[in-house]
Amino acid sequence: MRTVSVSIMGGTDAPQGSWPWMVHLNISTYDRRSRWRCGGTLLNSEWVLTAAHCWNGLQQPDFRQSMVWIGTHALQKTSVRYMAIDAVILHPHFHSLSNGFANDIALIKLKKTVMFSQRVAPVLLASPDDVLGSSSDCWIIGWGQIGNGVRLPDPEILQEVKISLMPQTSCEVERYQTLSRVVLAGDKAGGKDSCGGDNGGPLMCRTARGFVQVGIRSYGSGGSCGLPDSPGVYTRVSKHLCFINYYVHQG
Repeated sequence: MRTVSVSIMGGTDAPQGSWPWMVHLNISTYDRRSRWRCGGTLLNSEWVLTAAHCWNGLQQPDFRQSMVWIGTHALQKTSVRYMAIDAVILHPHFHSLSNGFANDIALIKLKKTVMFSQRVAPVLLASPDDVLGSSSDCWIIGWGQIGNGVRLPDPEILQEVKISLMPQTSCEVERYQTLSRVVLAGDKAGGKDSCGGDNGGPLMCRTARGFVQVGIRSYGSGGSCGLPDSPGVYTRVSKHLCFINYYVHQG
């Protein structure tokens, strides 16, 4: 079985229950010969937000063989709740670019309703009115490798790292898609990044309303991860609220 790992570089163990909306996606092909990981966030008791490319048809993913792990902190612990998937909805204008993706956003409809608790809660989404900049308190989270080729040791505890929003002029993403629809985040000196497959996970920033999800991890601008002046590219949530609300609030 082929496994594609996830990665948060430069992170530390997240306190248990600190990010109760984070979910782990265990995605499989129809024959279960290939399996890969993505991140996602709980929107409400029935819907999960993630990246469309996690369900790229070239990999032949089968949502019937895939699972959403709810309330997860350490992947090797037995307290995980496994949720079956009823449907996966990709953004209608999602497509691949020469070095990434456009409109890289998807919704997952769960087969059963999630029960909320202290460790399981929905995320708040950023709005167009939220004012954010390079000094904002922003974080990324995920499971897996802690560096290129370095596996996160068992029990694979959720990792977190503080990260900076970066000017859009610091990246060549403008060659590929409209800058207003993405957010760039990284570390100017390098070494702090999501990477390799932790895609679909959230970029979150603190506001007066609390932490809100600003972006969805899509791809790396430099063709790798954790490089100086090469921020990660995140789908801007506030530019896709119509897509989200159409399905989530109309069933």
